[in-house]
Amino acid sequence: MHALTVDAAPDAWAVARALGDRPGLSFVLGDGGRTTYVACDPSARSRAFDPEPEHACRARPFGEIPRWIGLLPYEACRARERRRAGEVRTAPEVEDPLWFRYECVVKISNKIQVIGGEFRAVTELTERLQRGLRSSPRAPERPELRLRTRPEPGAVHAARIRRALELIRRGEIYQVNLARRFEVEVQGRALDVLGALGAGGLPPHALALEWAELGVAMASPELFLALEPGGRVRTRPIKGTRPRAMDPAADAALARELDADPKERAELAMVIDVERNDLGRLARPGSVRLADPPSVETHARVHHRAATVAAELRPEVTREELLRATLPSGSVTGAPKLRAMEVIAELEPARRGLYTGAAGFMREDGGLELGMVIRTLAFRDGRGSYYAGGGIVADSDPEREVRETLWKAAALVELTGGAPDAWA
Repeated sequence: MHALTVDAAPDAWAVARALGDRPGLSFVLGDGGRTTYVACDPSARSRAFDPEPEHACRARPFGEIPRWIGLLPYEACRARERRRAGEVRTAPEVEDPLWFRYECVVKISNKIQVIGGEFRAVTELTERLQRGLRSSPRAPERPELRLRTRPEPGAVHAARIRRALELIRRGEIYQVNLARRFEVEVQGRALDVLGALGAGGLPPHALALEWAELGVAMASPELFLALEPGGRVRTRPIKGTRPRAMDPAADAALARELDADPKERAELAMVIDVERNDLGRLARPGSVRLADPPSVETHARVHHRAATVAAELRPEVTREELLRATLPSGSVTGAPKLRAMEVIAELEPARRGLYTGAAGFMREDGGLELGMVIRTLAFRDGRGSYYAGGGIVADSDPEREVRETLWKAAALVELTGGAPDAWA
């Protein structure tokens, strides 16, 4: 591997804008949000779950940098369901895995480095980036977002939740994640959409992808999966939400309320068990553990409750086996997982597409850093969708669950110029 340092302030947005005219622009956070990577000019693409099975997961120089950046949609995992005959819902923006291979990437932390395997490619990207930075790249533009249709009335989503509660009372499921879909017209680039969605500060698993006619802007706070050489794997499910308050005392009170709420505690406990079960089928005996107990984490617009489940994979387990066993996450399906997926297909009026799948990168060392696809706008040819949902358990209150979808869609409400009450 080769690396060159660029003599410029380590401004990730400036780097992305300097390369913004290149095809296949990707902007992705890694290392828990502490490092940003920007890449362009992909050399190959793949629609497989694992884009390069022969690339072994082992320690390498500069092993932390992205080798492939891509998307694993929820739709790509639906073969696990017992499908209803004749799917009539409209096809979503993204249905299949989509990965792009980058020969070199720009790493922005406390400095700017261009890193890649071929020295010529590294020098060419470095020179292109330096020219772009010198030419005073354009300032970020505010994208134009408009609702294509009126928001689904909150009463409709509440009725959907009541149907799920009846299934819970009948013992068919213990928990199910149900979402509302908002249809959006988009004028602007995914990079600028991400900047607008993350105006209060980007969460740790954010990314923007611009691939031909497809744009994805993901401001996700949730880790779906991290895989390291040696087979160490972890996931950090989120369950439980409260909005932020302007007053510090009121804000702290909301966080305490979230942490103490029996419903929120039960919701996360069930998801932890699903994640333990999924990892346990692939892990060394006795290695599955609760690495970080449930706690409240605070983001720009909401408080969440989260926990980390970790394990060590058996040596023969492949990346594809890991992804197929864990996707989609129990955090965004429910328990038991397969029946919850079927309930989602029965109750939600639109196919999820990318939503609640995974997005991120396969590293140079063969590891994975994938965020959960939530708080995400995916669009194609100027038309896209944004989903907001939540986990439903036996003591869920339908009206409160509707309000929670608005807390999670607050950034979109602002960008479309909507009034939150009109979305309720």
